[in-house]
Parts: sequence; C-alpha cells; structure tokens
Amino acid sequence: MLTQKILAQIATLPLAERMSLMEAFVQSLKTANKTSEEKKKTAAEWEEIFRRRREFKVETFDLGEDVIVDRDEIYADRGL
Repeated sequence: MLTQKILAQIATLPLAERMSLMEAFVQSLKTANKTSEEKKKTAAEWEEIFRRRREFKVETFDLGEDVIVDRDEIYADRGL
C-alpha cells in the first residue's frame, strides 16, 4: 500500500523532478549493489576475458584486377 501512495505522489510531480528522482534512485541502486568484493570479481572476470582473446591476422589477396563496387548496380539486379 505504501508503494502505491508513493507512486501516486510521484505521478503528480513535474517531469524534470521525476527524471531527477529516477536518476537518484538508479545511482543509489548502483552504489548499494557494488561492494569491494564484487568490484574485484568483476575486474577479474574482465581480465579473464581479455586474456582469452586471441589475436588474428588478416591476409590480403589479389583478385587480379581492380574491383569497383557499385551498390546501385548490385541492388538493381535484385530489383530493390
């Protein structure tokens, strides 16, 4: 019941005040949710992701002649 009363009061506020209220609410959730242990865990997860990334090499090749790509010409064959 208390939640409904709060929501009714919020509905009467001007839009700018509602937006600032929402921003403050989201910020409080973010700060309450992040503890130092969670931050360390998140950092460790990102380090693992970056460690597992493998570099790749792009190999170029020659088609024997210059290829000019004309988008209109390509789509004209499709009827688009």
